[in-house]
Amino acid sequence: MPKPRDPANTDDERADPLNPAEDTPSELEDTTHAEFLAIYADASENLRFAKNQQWRAVLYFSAGAAIATAYGEWTHWKDPTLAQLLLVMVWIFSLASAGIILSLQWWQSAEARKIDYVTSKWSSFSFAARKRKSKLVSDLQRYGMMIAMVLFLELATIAVTRIFLLNI
Repeated sequence: MPKPRDPANTDDERADPLNPAEDTPSELEDTTHAEFLAIYADASENLRFAKNQQWRAVLYFSAGAAIATAYGEWTHWKDPTLAQLLLVMVWIFSLASAGIILSLQWWQSAEARKIDYVTSKWSSFSFAARKRKSKLVSDLQRYGMMIAMVLFLELATIAVTRIFLLNI
């Protein structure tokens, strides 16, 4: 419970939400609190899964593009029809991988909002701990990584296309 304000105090003290003077417990029922803990754990696991899948999409595309290019080099580009098919497949998988990365990013955003809602109902100390990390910095980091992943995919696709077009 917050401390009552002392009317005699003229310093116009303002409560610091990132450093509360004392812990105000949540008003949640025990069963509701347990449900919120389960939602928090599930959302956290979903975030880790989505991030892992984003990196896997980049890895799998990179491996596929490298294998397609290596195959062309290994066969000395003898079959231009196959080379064109492989190039089309590289572009399709590049665009699909970028779409997957964007989709997973939107999912992560929804899970983060879920976590923010659940933790806003917890004690003042828990809320203060969660607010220690800037939402702006978190968003810049998350979207910066997403942009870097998509740029990598598309620049790698352009590089592979250039290799293919010079050889077929």
